[in-house]
Amino acid sequence: MNQQSVLGIIHAQELLMVSLIRILPPDERRKVSDEFHSQVELAEAPHLSDGHDRAMVEAFRAHIRKLSMLLASLS
Repeated sequence: MNQQSVLGIIHAQELLMVSLIRILPPDERRKVSDEFHSQVELAEAPHLSDGHDRAMVEAFRAHIRKLSMLLASLS
């Protein structure tokens, strides 16, 4: 699977997650946002880069940062 395919899948997942999270009550949205933010911090750790395509890792990190900000704005 190439980088563009992976990024397309990630983008589709973002749209699905946002749609599902929007229907949650505000307190549940906050919990999801907080949990996702902690997962983003974990993904930022240097160990993720070991043995992986650097461009793919950076693209993934950019996507999850964007999604984290979007989730925070929903909650």
